[in-house]
Amino acid sequence: MRSMDSGDARVASILVADDPELSQRDGLDVVVRLRDGRGFTLTLVPLDSLQRQLADAPSLLATRLVLVRQLTDDAVLHAVRAAVDQGIERFGTLQPPLEQ
Repeated sequence: MRSMDSGDARVASILVADDPELSQRDGLDVVVRLRDGRGFTLTLVPLDSLQRQLADAPSLLATRLVLVRQLTDDAVLHAVRAAVDQGIERFGTLQPPLEQ
């Protein structure tokens, strides 16, 4: 896990679960904690990975899935800010507040 600074006053922390040793990254799990104590998770999946997964199947069922062009820090920040702007209850799984 690595931490990212969002530059957004509403976001307390962003933790990204990525493993640089994996040769092919099919997605990133992102855990977001807001300053008001709420939190949510997202899974970012690049479009090319989704196309590979659908090559052998007629459909894909997934929850909390956010499509991105590429797995970059900019894509992570954009997705987190968009989720907060549009209401995290629509884009993530609401978590109980974390105790420090």
